[in-house]
Amino acid sequence: MDLRTRILCLVVVALGLCAAIGIGMGAVRTADSARAVQPPGAAAAPDVSRFLLNALLVPSLDAEAEALRWVDPRAALRCGPDSAVRVDGAPLVAGAPVPDAPFELEWRSDGCRPFGPGGPRFDGWVQLTVVRENWGFSASISPSAAMRLAWGKNGTTWLQPGAASMPLCIDADEPDQPIVGPDVLVPCR
Repeated sequence: MDLRTRILCLVVVALGLCAAIGIGMGAVRTADSARAVQPPGAAAAPDVSRFLLNALLVPSLDAEAEALRWVDPRAALRCGPDSAVRVDGAPLVAGAPVPDAPFELEWRSDGCRPFGPGGPRFDGWVQLTVVRENWGFSASISPSAAMRLAWGKNGTTWLQPGAASMPLCIDADEPDQPIVGPDVLVPCR
């Protein structure tokens, strides 16, 4: 398998894990079954920042194209009409090549559900500064103060600034250094 196919396989597995986590979070109830809204920084739900590239970048990539190209992911993520995706300050153009140089991916999310119907609902604005690496992608995450993740009956949390990378090691049984090429090892992130 080539590098691109291996990365896509790892991404699909990571998205499946995220969906399972989201479905599990939808089934968990708080002690008093209240729909409490937690203040920023409260630990009411898991931090999905580490999976943000899987949630917002991967659905924007055309898996069928030989070279990486953009697709409009909003319909697939069930986004509301006020959602917008911008690349380097301009609206995302489906079919355009993904830049080799670092780029800004800006999301204005209106009810998007990148982890499926059982996962959190994304509302607000986030900017990802994405870098293509020889092993995949990395990004710094800069959310607006109002970028919230609604977890149904489990309340609401706010997306935290940080960093993300993909592929990720997603299972304790996986090797510490997944192989992504004939002689290329990537440390887990």
